Amino acid sequence: MITISSPRLRQAVTTFAPALAILAVQLLFFPLPLGMAFQGLILGLLGALVAVGMALIYRANRILNFAQSELGAVPTVLAVSLVTYAGINYFLAVTVGLLAAVLLGTVVELAVIRRFFNAPRLILTVATIGLSQLLVVASLFIPAIWDARPTTNQIHVPITFRFTIDPLVFSADHLVALIVAPLALVGVAVLLRGTAVGIAIRASAERADRAALLGVR
Repeated sequence: MITISSPRLRQAVTTFAPALAILAVQLLFFPLPLGMAFQGLILGLLGALVAVGMALIYRANRILNFAQSELGAVPTVLAVSLVTYAGINYFLAVTVGLLAAVLLGTVVELAVIRRFFNAPRLILTVATIGLSQLLVVASLFIPAIWDARPTTNQIHVPITFRFTIDPLVFSADHLVALIVAPLALVGVAVLLRGTAVGIAIRASAERADRAALLGVR
């Protein structure tokens, strides 16, 4: 029997071994063309962003945030509408969308989360379900600002770039996702491990009562 003495190495093996085992089974018994595997990697990175957000909220507040996706959908619909209906530059619209996301998150924190801070966690979880419905309605009404009906619109990064990994053709959209998603994940890791705010978040998530006694809000 193989024993691992290093706690960090043991944690890494425990974390990544199941995923690597599943990947090995897939490659061995269900092989895919390289292009499809590469597309799966990109989609997995985007899904990881949502998963990390939900995990962070759960560890810090002990709730499942069912409004997680909608908190990103509303600013996204706003940015897409600015490009589609208002004709605003893509990069300016993306900047406005990011600022709107920060503003929306702040409003939700102050108007909803803090009001239920001392309530049972189940009540706050149910509150996020209601919040998700409100945000869905808000995203549907955003196009009405320009007297337009909600439709499925798709915009692309205004950069001409294509590459082929058989059998799929990838564009600048995929390249941006491949670059931004890992940077965002690394940024969250650096925040949690290398900053005072991140360490306070981890301390509060690990033992909220003791963290509060030490002065961590």
